[in-house]
Amino acid sequence: MNLSSIITDNASFHPRHKAVICGDDGREFTWSELDQMVNKVGNALINMGVKKGDRVAIYLPNSPEFIFTYFAVARIGAVVTPFNILFRTNEISYILNNSRAKVLVGAAGETEQYVMTPGVQFPHLEKIITVGGPVQGAVDFYSLISDASAELETVECDPDDLVKLIYTSGTTGQPKGVMLSHNNIMSIGRLHESVLHINDQDLLLSPAPYCHIFYVLNVIGPFYAGAGVVTMQRFDAEKALDLISRYQCTHFAGVPTMYIFMLEKYDSKKHDLTAWRFAHSAGASMPVEHINEISETFQVGFCETLGSTEASSTITHNRLGHGKAGAVGPVSRGNQVKIVDEAGNELPTGEVGELLIKGPGIFKGYWEMPEATKEAFDDDGWFRTGDLGKYDEDGYIFLVDRKKDMIVCGGYNVYPREVEEVLYQHPKVLEAAVIGVKDPIRNEVPKAFIRLKDGEEMTDQEMIDFCKQRLASYKVPRNIEFLPELPKNPTGKILKRMLR
Repeated sequence: MNLSSIITDNASFHPRHKAVICGDDGREFTWSELDQMVNKVGNALINMGVKKGDRVAIYLPNSPEFIFTYFAVARIGAVVTPFNILFRTNEISYILNNSRAKVLVGAAGETEQYVMTPGVQFPHLEKIITVGGPVQGAVDFYSLISDASAELETVECDPDDLVKLIYTSGTTGQPKGVMLSHNNIMSIGRLHESVLHINDQDLLLSPAPYCHIFYVLNVIGPFYAGAGVVTMQRFDAEKALDLISRYQCTHFAGVPTMYIFMLEKYDSKKHDLTAWRFAHSAGASMPVEHINEISETFQVGFCETLGSTEASSTITHNRLGHGKAGAVGPVSRGNQVKIVDEAGNELPTGEVGELLIKGPGIFKGYWEMPEATKEAFDDDGWFRTGDLGKYDEDGYIFLVDRKKDMIVCGGYNVYPREVEEVLYQHPKVLEAAVIGVKDPIRNEVPKAFIRLKDGEEMTDQEMIDFCKQRLASYKVPRNIEFLPELPKNPTGKILKRMLR
């Protein structure tokens, strides 16, 4: 088994069909051309000494080059380690050093500014490859593959062999590497073929970041069905609507924020959306009032799902034409869900408890974190999602809340502890706490409460600018409130419930 066989199979069945269209510059690649590019990148990595099991980091925006690299790494039996193009030095350092990535393929500008920084050490990183221009100390992507062979034998892997190491933040502030196998991703990719009602004549646009587990939905799923994808580096509502019109996309997948902006920009005289038939939303709960508006305005079927990085994305999905607004749907085929109380007892219809899941997409564990892995499962091997929800009488699941303090900002997960640790790096800060506050566009945004050291003064903008240099933009607090004292319990723990 090898995840990259999806590309080989499609290249064999319909080599001249469009596989990848770059929405940013118009480049197009057939399945045959995509297969050859994957082989060339794979050979280049082998020539650099990358072997089966080695980690290869990807620091690229959504692009054909991301797709080439992703499948090339899989094809040679190595492990894809993607992270967000919005990440900055602190976040990048942790992932590269923790994963012990051997090679990094990154965007030229960001890599030069945030990776190749004087004084920052990556003892395991042997080579850096950049896309988008020459960078001193790195190898240019297209120069590297220009002489590489377009023929490559796929490395046969065990279904449980690791193919992807994707980092998700933890409540302790240390990101956890989620280990996903070839079988995990191929199983859920196959599921998305049916969830999205997609076939080999379709074309999907999804600006959701490819570094996210969303990639299984917006690339692996369509590819499994033989459908093509349109890449888009950065979401812009007007541009998204233009791309759907220009290429007559049949599917769009995104987070709720994207749909909200697209509703504002839609112009029926300007945008031809007649080919678009299916809209998929994940990453955060879609406000109920927008669901009917999306279906009626764009004349599409709408589907909302519940997913998890640890489950290789989708766990449940609403049925096309039979969904319920506000629900995340019944459980998806192949998965199992139960809702339990604190003692692990399964709860009846209508009662709120934690969602526990089993299925083919469930991860192999957290990278080199056996205790965290053990805590993530109950004694019978069910994964604890941390989501609180309930069943209705028809088997539809409604989410109620999260057990932990995670903030969902525009589809991204933000953990307060990670932001707090950056706030504490500022020499003027004595105490800090971060919570999520409701936002009509992004679902939630981080808000910081800060107690300064005696005699110090600071403006909101000073702290925001400080955070922007150290955190991805979606993690930066939108609001800062300075307090003379933060509320605490008798043991000295800051009481976030009082801040809320």
